[in-house]
Order: sequence, then structure tokens, then C-alpha cells
Amino acid sequence: MIVTEAGERPALPEWLADVAEDQEEDATVLRRAAGHPDLIECRRTADLLVDFAQAHPGDETEGWALDATLRVIQCAYAVADGETEEAAKCGRAAKGERAAMTLDRLASEGATEAPADRLVALDPETYELLQWYAAPWPVEWLFPPAKDGRGRVLRPRIVVLFTGPGGLTHGILRVLRANADVVGVDLDRGAVATSTAAGYRVIHADVTDLDPEHPCLQHVTGIALTPPCQAYNPSGLRKGHYAGAIELIEHTVLEAAAAAGFCPVFTPEGADVAPGCEDGYAPRSRMTWDEVREPLEQLEDARAGLMAEVVIWPLAMLARGGSVEWVAVEQSSALPARIEAALMDRLSEAGWHTTEAFTLDAVDYGSASHRKRRLMAAYRGERPFVDVTPAEPFPVTTFAEVVGWPTGRTYLTRGNRPVDPVTGRAKGGSARSADLPSTCVTATAYGWTCAETGERITQKDIGRLVGFPADYPWRHVGRGRGVRNMAQQAADVVCPMVSAALFGRILGDRQWEAKTRAYVEELYGTVPAEEGGQMLLQMLFAPRIPAQNTGRSTVA
Repeated sequence: MIVTEAGERPALPEWLADVAEDQEEDATVLRRAAGHPDLIECRRTADLLVDFAQAHPGDETEGWALDATLRVIQCAYAVADGETEEAAKCGRAAKGERAAMTLDRLASEGATEAPADRLVALDPETYELLQWYAAPWPVEWLFPPAKDGRGRVLRPRIVVLFTGPGGLTHGILRVLRANADVVGVDLDRGAVATSTAAGYRVIHADVTDLDPEHPCLQHVTGIALTPPCQAYNPSGLRKGHYAGAIELIEHTVLEAAAAAGFCPVFTPEGADVAPGCEDGYAPRSRMTWDEVREPLEQLEDARAGLMAEVVIWPLAMLARGGSVEWVAVEQSSALPARIEAALMDRLSEAGWHTTEAFTLDAVDYGSASHRKRRLMAAYRGERPFVDVTPAEPFPVTTFAEVVGWPTGRTYLTRGNRPVDPVTGRAKGGSARSADLPSTCVTATAYGWTCAETGERITQKDIGRLVGFPADYPWRHVGRGRGVRNMAQQAADVVCPMVSAALFGRILGDRQWEAKTRAYVEELYGTVPAEEGGQMLLQMLFAPRIPAQNTGRSTVA
């Protein structure tokens, strides 16, 4: 260090001789701050970097050591002046550098073990450091995933933002039974509790509060996002359709591309390429991700602005050196075309050259309820070869079959309303036949009742209507029984069968339809689980006519 706690000056390289203008004053401050945990962390990292610079002389290593040494003095003054947050910021930065150095050292050792095996071999202190560095993501994600002999990832890592109670994840892991490592993120405590109880890994956080350039995301294969749809749905106020809102989102995704360094630069033929633009992109702007998002605060419905995360996250991950191969998005079928085009254009410019979009209804994939959603995907590699359209129609399951009612009944979606004497039905359009698949489930579904008996459906019924097993562990966090909160979770969810179709295409699973049919039969039919498994095996190994291209996708 520059000075010891006693103010002594040890022998240092010449490039560290003029770190401080007044070393005596610094020595005094260092003595006053001695023992503070943040200062200790800063000292520890600085010592490591000074030693490293002396062992590997060079402008870069010496710069690292100089910065770390200056941070020691900065932290000491912050402690002495009572600026606890500034001191903590220095401590976190120093600890992060130490963790990164540790990770680099482990990588340089050339170990070929799986991430879990490498973690087991670490001493407790190193493991604790890496666990802190990885938070809130799994610590094993700091290491590259295991690969087969052909260099293919054996267990792809998938991030699901706005994961809700687990619809996308359920489709990937339980319907497709894919060998994937999935981690979701959601802000709703009830949805997180539900997904966690179902056995899925979920981070409780606001997506906009997390760092999309986190080191744990460098080895992620794909990212899926299902932002809230209320700002776009016809049943809402549609504030996401306002011209000003669309323009703000378009502007934000352009700024996101510039912040990530993926703003294309076109150089006239024969002209010199501007410095830093050799790869065809302008250098990264100096905007932080919070600054990129700041204009969205003007939106009347903040949920509309979350569509910008579709570009922010994958571009940030790629800018950090990540290897994201695909991006998948689920949103209202009423999403404005201009927003969809802006998102897909930015992804395409950054290297996801194949983009496509489908509008699918969950009932066409075996669900007992209608749910039309816009599904978008972008790929860095070749266009997927697995068709998302079923080769044969799925069986129809009615509302009455799900809730156990006899045929001929109707159900009310708006409570008990006056009956029209002419039609014999409730006024206001709330009466619907239970002999058909249900209308799109909403947050008020907990109040849907039988028009004849007044019998109210249960959360188990609501869950099954949208494609979840009867024993799915719906949870509520907070006061009361949470009936509306749990119904809202089901209303917001991605149908697992639609998830299976989408990810069957993305992951190249030719048997997604057979697996989904087996799941639907077990979900709504009378086949026991063990017989359903046998049926799945028969379907998997049965001859199948190759699916034809439907022409429903738009490829850029």
C-alpha cells in the first residue's frame, strides 16, 4: 500500500510513488478508518492487484493496481467523514474485483469438471466469496456449463423474466421434460411463492433492478420475457396504444441498442472506417441502463414500458460477452405492430438475424380456456425446423368437464345480474355456455358461478382451465385468503401447453406435440399418471408425418 497504518512508506514501484499529494494526511485518515470492514476489503484487493502488477508488469496491470490503491484512500476518507454509503460502494467494488480475479484464476487452471463438482472442491471462504458475487443468480452459473464431445451444451441455461407462477417453466420442464436449467424472475410475492412451491427456481426482484450485464449471465443460452399485458389488452385502458407511448418505447429501444454498442454504422464504399466502428457498430454510449429507462417514467401506464426489457436484457448480456442464442417473448395479441417491429429490428441488427411471430390461442393446444397471445422469437443461428402448429387438432375440453358440472349449464362471469325475460339469460353478456371451452380467464374468475345453482368455481378449477394440474400449489403472500391474487396469477400465466409448443420449436424437440397430448390427456382425461406415461412412450416412438410449414411466421 501507499502508507501503512503507522504512516511508514514501504518500497513501491515508481508508478505508485505519486498516488497521493499528501501521504501524511492520508496516513492519518487510514489510521482513523483502520478496522472498518469496507476499508479492509479495499486493502485486501489492492494488495492482490499490486502483487499481480509486480509479477506481470505492464500498463494495464499497473493501471488496475493504481485504481485499487486510490480506492483504498477514497474509502478511508469516506469512513472518516461518515459517508457510509460511499464507503460501502468502495467495499463492494473491491470485493467484486477480488471475486472476478478468483474466478479468472479458477478458469486458468483449466479444470474440466462440471460446475457443481468444481464448487464442491472449493474452500469455504472462496465458495462464500463466489456465492456473494453470483447473487441473486445460482453460484454455479459463474462457470461454463458442461458440454458434450461435439461442443454442445448438455443442459442449456434459460432465464425467464416476469415468470409469474411458472407457466413457461412448467411447459419446458414438466410438459416437454427438457433437460434445461431454468431460473425465473418476478416481483409478485404470491407468484414467486407459487412457482417456488412447484419446485422451480425463482428470484424475487423487480426486473429493472437487476443487472443485465451480471457475470452469471455470460453462459445463458436463451432468455424468455413475458411482460405484463394490461396496458395493451382490449379489456384494459389500452394506454400502451397511445401514440406518445409507442414513440417513447421506440426511442428507448434505440437508446438501448446504442448503450449496448449495437447501433449500426454504415460507411460509404471507399471511405475510412471511423475508429471504434470496425465491427460495423458505433462505440457504446455512456448511458447506464437506468438512464436508458428514464424516459419511460413519462408513460401513463408504467407496465407498457416493460416491453423495452425485451431489447435491454439480451443486448446487455451480449455486450458483456454473453452467448445468448435465442430470445422468446409472450405478449398480448393486441400488441401494437410498431412496437413489435422496433423490438425485432433491434434484435436483428445485433445478430439475431432470424425473427418470427405467431398469434396462438391456447385452446388450439388442448387448453380448456381461450387465450390468444402474440409469441415472438429471435435466433442467432439457423431458422428452427420444428413446426409450432399441431399436426392434428387437440381434443376439446369444456368448462363443464373441468369443473365437474353436467351438460346444459351456463356460468356467469360478472356475478348475479338481472335475467332477461326474453332470452332467459342474465343481462350484460355475463352468461356463457359451460359446454364449450371457457372464455379467457381473468382476475375475477374466482367469482364465476353457475347460473342455475350459484355454485362458485375454485382456484383448482381456475388453474386447470389454464392448463395446470389440480394439485398445482397456488400460493398467496399477505393478509386474507388471497383468492383474487391467486386468480390473477392464473389470469396472467402463459399456458403450459403453448409454452411446450413454442419451446419445442426453439429447442428442436420434434416430439413436443406427443408430449403435450400426453400431458393434456392426464390433465383433463381419465387416464392415470402411470398409464399416461405409457401412452407418452407409445406416441414418442410412433411414426410421424413431418409437419408442414404453416406460413404463419414472419422471418426477417
